[in-house]
Amino acid sequence: MITKLYKNLINSLNGLKIVISEKSFVMELILGVFLIPYIFLSNIEFNYKLFLLVLYFLLLATEIMNTAIEKLSDKFTKDFDNDIKNIKDLSSASVFIVLITLILTFFLTI
Repeated sequence: MITKLYKNLINSLNGLKIVISEKSFVMELILGVFLIPYIFLSNIEFNYKLFLLVLYFLLLATEIMNTAIEKLSDKFTKDFDNDIKNIKDLSSASVFIVLITLILTFFLTI
């Protein structure tokens, strides 16, 4: 069981190494450099702090899934394919929705 957990940890760290080279993920990490201190230093209610933190990590997780979908789609074909474009657009839209929710929640707290 410990071996399985260790292998899972290594796989997760490898995934983080891959996604850290994605510009969108790096921009979202930079957002966190400003957002996380705000969360901990502001006088907003604990529930808002928790919600902002959860939304931020959900944004990162959604971006990782978006990257995985894009990389998987590229394995099928590098040529333009309208169906793959739609799949990538849908995946990107999920990141956008989480980002908009995070931004709106942030502005409700200031």
